[in-house]
Amino acid sequence: MRGKLCLTTAVVAIAFSAAYVTSASAMDQKLHDMLPDKIKTAGEIKVGTEPQTPPYDFYGDDNKTIVGVERELRDQMATRLGVKFTDMPAQFASIIPGIQAGRFDMGMSAFGDFAEREKIVDVVNYMLEGTSIIVLEGNPKNVHKLKDTCGLTAGAVQGSIPLELLDKQKTLCPADKPLNVLQFPSNDQIKIALQSGRVDVSMDTTGVAAYSLQHQPAGGKKLALVGGAQYAVGYQAMLVAKDSPGLRDALAATMQSLIDDGTYAKIFDTWGLGDNKLAKVTINDAARFANYMKLDD
Repeated sequence: MRGKLCLTTAVVAIAFSAAYVTSASAMDQKLHDMLPDKIKTAGEIKVGTEPQTPPYDFYGDDNKTIVGVERELRDQMATRLGVKFTDMPAQFASIIPGIQAGRFDMGMSAFGDFAEREKIVDVVNYMLEGTSIIVLEGNPKNVHKLKDTCGLTAGAVQGSIPLELLDKQKTLCPADKPLNVLQFPSNDQIKIALQSGRVDVSMDTTGVAAYSLQHQPAGGKKLALVGGAQYAVGYQAMLVAKDSPGLRDALAATMQSLIDDGTYAKIFDTWGLGDNKLAKVTINDAARFANYMKLDD
């Protein structure tokens, strides 16, 4: 994320989105025809997502309905493609294996694009994002960059880019100041670990972290985003199996249509993510960000 988030609450954002949710009021036959026959027959696209990543995918006030930026994008794509997107909540680390096994048709859960990921799934890039450091409010451990985590304990979600970054930093720490990296199934568990002192620091997608920290419940220890240091800046994407190029291309073309007619921009601006927008959807384009996993100089 490049720029400061100024986000509304989920309720306000959802109400605002109602003004443009009908902008694509009918199926686009050309886009529908791009879909694989099995998707047309089923009438649905099964989406693996972890609804613990606001503002992208998270549970609304009823704790049942998934809302957020990516959910709104799926709603718009569903109208144009003439099929529904069925969200299938899952732990983040299980989504790519689920795509490979055919349990999910696609993954959409604040996924980044990088070369290693492109070897196992096709990656449809539709926005920009980054990864930031999270600490207790007041930054008691004085962490301003990744190199400052040596000698501390850090937490990250299993199978995530933050975990890869921390594991890479771990190899650079001196023997007398090792970095201990713990893995967790979800960001919610990491927040509890930070508040309890089980971990000293964590990392998360910048947009996710900024939204969550601006909406912390009253009482208890507060968490804060470390400014001035951002890592793994690159694409955020939809993931599709390597053997499903028809679905991949249909998703890319549909997202591009949202960009071209301004619907995409309205969704992003509503959620305070205007700086994350792209003008063109790309596929398997991680090479653009060759230094994606670069740490501190």
